[in-house]
Amino acid sequence: MNTPPTKILNTEEKIKEIAKYLLFVKGRFSATTQHIAQSAGMDRTAIHYYFRTKANLVNIAIGEIINEFPAPAWNDIKELSLKEKLERYIDFNTEKSKKYPYLDIYIITQSDEYSEFGQKLFFPLTEMIPEISVCICEGRTSYNNPLLFLIDLVSMVSGFHISADFFRKRSDIVLSSSFYHHRAEKIINLFLK
Repeated sequence: MNTPPTKILNTEEKIKEIAKYLLFVKGRFSATTQHIAQSAGMDRTAIHYYFRTKANLVNIAIGEIINEFPAPAWNDIKELSLKEKLERYIDFNTEKSKKYPYLDIYIITQSDEYSEFGQKLFFPLTEMIPEISVCICEGRTSYNNPLLFLIDLVSMVSGFHISADFFRKRSDIVLSSSFYHHRAEKIINLFLK
């Protein structure tokens, strides 16, 4: 979704897709209903008719993204090794962030309003704290604090797509699927010995 959606069947879908594009692909968090309507090629009253407010439109858009990229439940991954969990987290976040690079930042910066969405959208990282603590005690990581481990991991994984987008805009960088695989291996090697 690096370009605005073009073939959309109805007005309501077009508004939602344009809102997702402006907010979560382009990072234009301050986009008003007027900006969204203009980008969709329609009047602001259409947004009011279908969604009433920008907040309601954003809630619906995020709900659709959660359905598109559901985070795994802890029960589905708890038996995996820490390395396998980290691999799953990186893969999950990479796929989501390729399509919506600014989504995580939006959810984090609006955490009071979207805490329920955040829980559904984010990988169950905090459940890994006991396992990371064991890893620290056994000397299998250079980290001495599980929270710092997770904060650095999230920063490295989530912030990457925004940085990559920044460089892509200034050069002809194309990232292949093998690049993403190699990057995931490097990140895991940084966190685990």
